[in-house]
Amino acid sequence: MTVRDLPPPISLSPCWQIVAPGQVPGSGRLHIVIAPGASFGDGTHPTTQLCLQAIAALAPRGRSGWRLLDFGCGNGVLAIGAARLGASVDAIEIDATAIAEAERNARLNAVDDRIRFAHTLDGAVGPFDLVVANILRPVLLEHAVGLVGLLAAGGALLLSGLVATDVPAISARFSPLLDGRRPEVFEQGEWRELVWRA
Repeated sequence: MTVRDLPPPISLSPCWQIVAPGQVPGSGRLHIVIAPGASFGDGTHPTTQLCLQAIAALAPRGRSGWRLLDFGCGNGVLAIGAARLGASVDAIEIDATAIAEAERNARLNAVDDRIRFAHTLDGAVGPFDLVVANILRPVLLEHAVGLVGLLAAGGALLLSGLVATDVPAISARFSPLLDGRRPEVFEQGEWRELVWRA
């Protein structure tokens, strides 16, 4: 595959650009290099875009070494984005192929020293300033207690991979674990993202 065969870079306001290896990123945006592969997270899906935008908005300002948990990391695009913003990341993924692709992408972005990969949530070492899970509703419901339990005091929880009909069940499961707080709901097309801030 030549550079001409690759899809064009994906630009996401306000700060991201996703490029393939060998493509020249534009100026003025943080770029994330993602090699073509089989795992989720090439940047075209609305939930990936919603999550990247939220990570940029919620990242602690002026502080390096803040911590992010990426639960269901796929090819690593969200973990890499957070690492580019100064985070130390634990990335959880059950699929061995996806972890191999995520590790390769982390090396391509020179952030492999900032991301630790594990196969289960038990491998995550909290607490985390930001917990992100872009994954299906049944998985979120199953792991609600574990995800909230890893959140630092004053941290934010970001859940996506959802459609509108998922929102009531996810809100009903997570809000009682978060002192009754209700989430902010963001949308892009049919897809939804729920954010609980401190």
